Amino acid sequence: RMAPLLIKEVTRRIHLTGVFQAVYTVGKLLPKPVATCRYFHRSLNPRKLMETGFSQQLSAPELAKVVATMRLPTTPSVPGLRAMRKGDVGQVRKLLNRFLKRRFEIVPVFRTDAEVAHWLMPRTDVVWTYVVEDAGRPGRITDFFSFYSLPSAVLKSESRKGAKKAAPVYRSVNAAYLFYYGTRDDYDISLTPNEREMCGGAKREKALVRARTDELIRKRLLELMADALVLARNAGFDVFNCLDMMDNSMFIRELKFGPGDGYLRYYLFNYMARAIESPKVGFVML
Repeated sequence: RMAPLLIKEVTRRIHLTGVFQAVYTVGKLLPKPVATCRYFHRSLNPRKLMETGFSQQLSAPELAKVVATMRLPTTPSVPGLRAMRKGDVGQVRKLLNRFLKRRFEIVPVFRTDAEVAHWLMPRTDVVWTYVVEDAGRPGRITDFFSFYSLPSAVLKSESRKGAKKAAPVYRSVNAAYLFYYGTRDDYDISLTPNEREMCGGAKREKALVRARTDELIRKRLLELMADALVLARNAGFDVFNCLDMMDNSMFIRELKFGPGDGYLRYYLFNYMARAIESPKVGFVML
């Protein structure tokens, strides 16, 4: 019964600062969400996830097949990838704001470097942020991605079907959640005279350029998120979670994410807006 009282008190305090609108998320369905996002999970440690009851029980042969399917490289592959440093904050802020503004409809605006440093600077066991430094122009950041830790307590571990010995007792499932990311979207795409003629107008030309830009972004995100999985696995995480928001649908299937049972619904307080599709949500709520 404390939740309503806490929400009322938070609202009162925020009103005193002159802010009268807000965005919040709830798993339950209330009237009326502006957007609904679904959770997706990518197994990093299939055996532990099964033994803790996070995923379904499998026989030994079935588990071996899943382990082989979910196997990841030992090291990242994107050239120039490294942990974010304090000197990167300014470039990351500009890259993130530009990426969010150009591609999504509900987005935060990071107005100061201090905000970005607060949310994205790496902190041990809290948040991991990696940037890609341009080899041709040292010091120039071209991409970044981040994820944070949110472990779940294990109430009961389960033994595998046909196992000769009991499964170890686990206290938690170490879950990584995808946070903010950004990459370039200003590709110089030119259409041939024949393509322009086939389009038959500026509207179709723009749509074709957009489709080709999306394909280039998709390929880049596949590379970046594949490395995010490797880094999360190397950091000791058991599962990597994300929502079907932003451009996540571009890599969810190919990187072997599976749909979960949970949904996260976005609501706006004291602000009217039309409903939007989950890929247009660019506001990640912790």
